[in-house]
Amino acid sequence: RPTMATEEIPEVYVLWHPAFPNGEALAQRIYRWVRPKGLGPQVFYRSLPAPEAGPGGLPPPIPRDSRAGLDTKLVARYPQSSMDNLQVVILLIDAHLIADPAWRQWISGLAASAQASKRVVLPVALDSTAYNVPPTMHALNFLRPAGLPAPGLVGAQWENTQLETVARSLLKQLTETLCDLLLQFDDFRSGAAPLEARRSKVKIFLSHAKADGTEPARRIRDYIYSQTQIAAFFDENDIPFGALFDKVLDGNIAGSSRATALIVVRSARYVDRPWCRRELAEFRRPRQDLSVKARKTQFWTINPVLVVDALADGAHTFCMPELGNVPCIRWSAAIPMQEEQIVTTTLRDVQLAAHHQALGRRMPDEEDCIVLNWLPDAASLLHIPDIRSNAPRRVFYPGRDLSGPELRNLTDFFPNVRFISFDRIAP
Repeated sequence: RPTMATEEIPEVYVLWHPAFPNGEALAQRIYRWVRPKGLGPQVFYRSLPAPEAGPGGLPPPIPRDSRAGLDTKLVARYPQSSMDNLQVVILLIDAHLIADPAWRQWISGLAASAQASKRVVLPVALDSTAYNVPPTMHALNFLRPAGLPAPGLVGAQWENTQLETVARSLLKQLTETLCDLLLQFDDFRSGAAPLEARRSKVKIFLSHAKADGTEPARRIRDYIYSQTQIAAFFDENDIPFGALFDKVLDGNIAGSSRATALIVVRSARYVDRPWCRRELAEFRRPRQDLSVKARKTQFWTINPVLVVDALADGAHTFCMPELGNVPCIRWSAAIPMQEEQIVTTTLRDVQLAAHHQALGRRMPDEEDCIVLNWLPDAASLLHIPDIRSNAPRRVFYPGRDLSGPELRNLTDFFPNVRFISFDRIAP
């Protein structure tokens, strides 16, 4: 089995007090969102006491945990990470955690040693007592999800509708934060403090056919302008007078590759619009990442694309090969705040693409290796010269193995190319 390069990658830890009745449900939502279908950062839980800790004890330590009085048996059973990865510690803080001296001391230590331990602590305020944290955490910016219960109901199990409201708001804030963090990951590698370096502002292009109406695209644009700090390109009105549209498009993609995404509002006449196809083709064209120095392996990236299926009932249109494995969301004017779901999903895909780009740097460093940050499809692979020429190559792609039919289709196109998932050579 090939040896992986020793590169840092982010990993997520979710901590909550075992007496918090809604902690596990929120942790499960975070896991499913941050790591969809096995893609994305590893997510670990810390809540129940470790087996050796005794009643009311603390959970197992996290890597590079320096809490006072740490049992040597616990350290032996849960060894510290051999990789110097960036830790993202999400603290679900409620009244039970605040009232427990052992937990307060533990999270205080995690926050105090954050920078030295390459750790980012993200506290989540889940009731009014959450701000009574130790002094080491006073300077941290809390995530404040909407829809929390009144102060007199903080200890109760939430109704499903309330849990959904809180979880949706929390995931929106968490996605924006993780997206910021992953986009500045190269700054972190060079020694900058996480979330304190200069941020790369995400740019979202909205591609739509005006002949079919603009309601979905305008609603998405208005949400971006009013509810986020993202830059949006809606149409020619967002391009400077006298500028060539394709040059502006290409410059934004190439100039900030990891911080650019496309939302395609796919209506019946979208396929017939040359500029729409041009926008889609530009975003689906792989670009070689030349920022990785002194490596034999080729690294290729694609910007995230999300399709909003806005076909009217019974409408007829054609498929587009440029779409490849692009994810799709069905548009419905009856779904409340669907714009939030679409934009948050797009940001999550930007975050995943950046994570896969970081994880890809741990793949083997050999002349015949090509690393992708997306799930391969024939249309996108044809842009990579070594694959198009059917040279003997190993292609590494994110996540688990593709399905049998997908792999057979790719090997029919490229018989000399071997496709290997990241998980196959994960340590």
